[in-house]
Amino acid sequence: MSRLSGYGKTKESEKERVIEEYLPVIKHLAYKITKGFDDETTTEDLISAGIMGLLEAFDKYDPTKGAQLKTFAYLRIRGAMIDELRAKDWFSRNTRTKAKKIEETIRRLENRLGRHPFEEEIADELNLGMDDYLTLIKDYKNLSIISIEDIYESVGEDREKIMRYVMDEGQSPADFAEFKDIEDLLAREIDRLPEKQKLVLSLYYYEDLNMKEIAAVLDITEARVCQIHSQAILNLRATIKKQT
Repeated sequence: MSRLSGYGKTKESEKERVIEEYLPVIKHLAYKITKGFDDETTTEDLISAGIMGLLEAFDKYDPTKGAQLKTFAYLRIRGAMIDELRAKDWFSRNTRTKAKKIEETIRRLENRLGRHPFEEEIADELNLGMDDYLTLIKDYKNLSIISIEDIYESVGEDREKIMRYVMDEGQSPADFAEFKDIEDLLAREIDRLPEKQKLVLSLYYYEDLNMKEIAAVLDITEARVCQIHSQAILNLRATIKKQT
């Protein structure tokens, strides 16, 4: 009994160490996901969800399957945060309906123009003034470009197989040719975006700058950066869904 008790204490101590190690990562991700949201409680909720996701990763992690703990934990943490947002129904049905309408408009314009449309062209197609259109899209920057569910519908693989691919667990590239096609498609479409949208995505996702820092680099307002980011995401969603 004492040996089991000692084991339990050891595991709890290890959990505390892992939480301490990953807490900065959890906080950074939570602040990044919620940047621009009005509800101040959301960040704390996501941090709590992220910790729960980390503990789940700690309990389920199997090093024999090839994935690094860091990669596995990050995916579980982010997944837990996304689940928390979904549970809150962050994007209302009305908001999602509007996003779908914008995406349909973007696809229609792209077919007509042969390129990603500019904001002014989308606003005009929707019979909206620019200010009204930019107000409409300001909250869409946290929409995912393509979800695991979208990939599932496209290639017909089960969720666990997709997750193993995302975590790069060492399967043969031939087994995941269709997934690689989606990656290549996304890279091509990002390259086709208007220059300012492409630059904002690069600074945000690759250079890991926040919206305020990007605003300083581009000498524009933080609100404008959010609008450009939202438009880039909507453009990519419209195009990727059309081609997958």
